[in-house]
Amino acid sequence: MKTVRSLGLKTRELRLRAGLSQEELAVKAWVSRKWLNEFENGKTSVNASKVLDVLQALGYEVDVVPITPVGNEQ
Repeated sequence: MKTVRSLGLKTRELRLRAGLSQEELAVKAWVSRKWLNEFENGKTSVNASKVLDVLQALGYEVDVVPITPVGNEQ
């Protein structure tokens, strides 16, 4: 993910795949439904701790991987 917006959209996709409403996921992740809605819609000033809580509630975690510069794929 390169932007907060792409992470928010991916989170929405995962939430829908899990069959959860925004309200259900918000309760499970200990965030407000309003905050979750703003995050899913790309608000850039989101709290990283809350993002991690939401992803954990969906059964995911963030992994840091190096970016391969264009032309250096192997």
